[in-house]
Amino acid sequence: MGKLFDFVVFPLLLPGILLWLLAARLLSLLAPFVVLPMIILGRRLSWACPFIPFIWKQCGWFQGTLLRIGFEATYTMNVCRRFLTLPLRRRTPDFLIVGFAKAGTTSMANHLHRHPAISGIDGLTWHEALSKGSHFFSGALGRHSGASSAAIYRSYFPTVLQRWWVERVKRAGKWLCFDACPVNACLDFTADRLAAISPNAKLIFMMRDPVQGAFSAEIMMRNLGVPLSWSWTEDVAAGDTRFAESPDDVRFWNQVATLPPGAALPEDLNQRLYFSPYGLLRCGHYADRIAPFLRHFKREKMIFIDFADFTSNTEGVVREVLQFVGADPSLMPFKALPPGMQGERRGRQMHPSCKRKLQQHFAEPNQRLYALLGRDFRWGPDVVRSACVTTGGTAAVALPGSQKGKDEATEHQQQGGKEVSIAAVAGGTRPVPLAAMV
Repeated sequence: MGKLFDFVVFPLLLPGILLWLLAARLLSLLAPFVVLPMIILGRRLSWACPFIPFIWKQCGWFQGTLLRIGFEATYTMNVCRRFLTLPLRRRTPDFLIVGFAKAGTTSMANHLHRHPAISGIDGLTWHEALSKGSHFFSGALGRHSGASSAAIYRSYFPTVLQRWWVERVKRAGKWLCFDACPVNACLDFTADRLAAISPNAKLIFMMRDPVQGAFSAEIMMRNLGVPLSWSWTEDVAAGDTRFAESPDDVRFWNQVATLPPGAALPEDLNQRLYFSPYGLLRCGHYADRIAPFLRHFKREKMIFIDFADFTSNTEGVVREVLQFVGADPSLMPFKALPPGMQGERRGRQMHPSCKRKLQQHFAEPNQRLYALLGRDFRWGPDVVRSACVTTGGTAAVALPGSQKGKDEATEHQQQGGKEVSIAAVAGGTRPVPLAAMV
């Protein structure tokens, strides 16, 4: 039946489909001239990505205004054309890069785009934000848009014409489409909404030492012109609020985690996510952010990529990901891409005391991630191989200078425990219940 449709029925429908697509494109060209749609959509996108207005501002009034008009006009045309052709867009993504920021998500997306059987989101390109990710779950179409509609999410991805072209004309294998929004993993409600829309999707988690990731995120924001009120380049002081977990922060993110499908997103969600040090630190608690996805998706539907492996063996990792998503790696000749953030630090360095504080902050969350995935990422300066884990038991973490802890770990292993590498935390040994890790 599939071949009959593709080789007989679809060619008969092709002239009508092409006329439909052409008419939608022409009509979408008029949308920016109406002005109001461009204003509404531009404001909603800037709400979802609050750093965008700072990009125009740092370019100066004249150039910034031109860039903003061009960007928002292109974005408006994309949205209008997608909705005009929504019945032709039948697919939600086959896989997604859902996390994490500053861990090579853009580079991975660029490599995957080069495969002849893989498509990203559909749209005219003015900036990578228009071709890399939808920002659908973080409210790109507005916080009241109910980022849980399968029909609206389908609008971001290519039409049936793209599938037919890839599978029947180019014969590149099964057509796959994907989305790449690394902040999705930082929003706990995403897992529930994504599972309702695309339950069979495969998930790619790009991960990086969270200390490096937190600093890189700050540098990116500052390079975009965001006037942050804090910095990881400053010395640690008594009562330092950069590392504080206020009751308001806990209350807010607990409410976000339990948002029901279709509920409006909080007004200050993305401000807290991008500009707050607590928001950045929270995203670096990878085990906690992955847990909601494990409740909705099978483990074999997920792949976890370490940024260090990706940068040292880019081709091998890309081919591993292609194999994971179901695309033939041999159809994509590998080509090295220039690093996207080369020179981004501009001489800025994290303060040593701040770095130590962040390493202490992430030590325990990193331990839980290692136990959850059964894999040691070797993040942090002091890594020891002396934690033994048994099913239903505890991990006895031995620290440098703690002979008692080492002896306890050795005894635990002799009783049948499995040795894993654990990042050190201060102060002897620390029992970590496996239930808490998972």
